[in-house]
Amino acid sequence: MKLIKQLKLSTLQVIISLIFLNTQISFAQNKINYEVPYVGVGIQSLDGGVNGNYEDGYIHSRDIDGQSMEFHIGYNKDLTQYGFNNYIAGVELSYSDHDFLFNGVKSKRDCPSADWNCKSSINYSWTAKTKLGLKYDNLLPNLFIGYTNNQITIKTDQKDGTGAGGTTKTVEGVLYGVGVDYYLDSNSFIGFSFHETQMNKENFKVDTGHIISTKLKYNTAKLTYNYRF
Repeated sequence: MKLIKQLKLSTLQVIISLIFLNTQISFAQNKINYEVPYVGVGIQSLDGGVNGNYEDGYIHSRDIDGQSMEFHIGYNKDLTQYGFNNYIAGVELSYSDHDFLFNGVKSKRDCPSADWNCKSSINYSWTAKTKLGLKYDNLLPNLFIGYTNNQITIKTDQKDGTGAGGTTKTVEGVLYGVGVDYYLDSNSFIGFSFHETQMNKENFKVDTGHIISTKLKYNTAKLTYNYRF
């Protein structure tokens, strides 16, 4: 009886040891090296508003929404060697060719009168941002802040085709947000982020020489796939 108990105990110890060893091997196999460059592609959905005023008091306001593709390159640095265990710092440079218009009307005062057709668009943008994340298993939640540069077109055309005019300008701004990366394996990860962008106020000349003072602000939800090399 005593021998059987000893055999059972020994068997249990062996099983526990094997489970522990297998766990250690699995963690070793799945260990992520965060400190590498990566490239990625994403799709993003934008929602916000552009608020503008003519010099004579008329309103030029738009609700904005749309989707676009993004391409980016980045690099992560593991801060453990500097005493910040499990923290990852990163930089990322991205380019987006925005294939959407500022859609929807905030109010009936969107254009000076029913004879006008107000149009606006973001043609493209590029962004440089820095982020700080805390790794947890295969997850890397993070905060980020960055600088962005958008090419924006503001137009106010007469519907009969006369007096058409608009301005295209490059406008600077800042963005900030939160995200989380999930590492599928040692070579790839997917990311989801949400951020707010605030552009600087800028004057646009439209129609027959009128000036619109415009400020653009929008939120973006983004899903990306990234490959590390």
